[in-house]
Amino acid sequence: MKLSKPNDEIKQRVLNDVEFADRLIGYKMHRRAGPAPVSLYSFAEVVGLLLNPHSQLDFEQLAHWVRDVFVDPELADKIDEQRRRDRSDFAKAQRIKELMALRILQCKSVL
Repeated sequence: MKLSKPNDEIKQRVLNDVEFADRLIGYKMHRRAGPAPVSLYSFAEVVGLLLNPHSQLDFEQLAHWVRDVFVDPELADKIDEQRRRDRSDFAKAQRIKELMALRILQCKSVL
């Protein structure tokens, strides 16, 4: 997977937290209690959630979040591409996590 180098505006948005109104909601699954909502304020928190194999995240909503809040249409398109593939949610989550982690590394390395 490849992503072009992010511009300065994307770098700043990716490496910082978003405001409360712009947060994304994911879910951690608990054996007895079921899904528990988790507020996500950054790329790093989304990647952290996706490390948990028992998490849930609406990938379509994630693509919109990346496109609208972080203004990163290239990454949003890649997430949409992975979301539409005929794979398990686990496989989709792994590929999307890799894309988002790559973007974080790009932003940290070019500052």
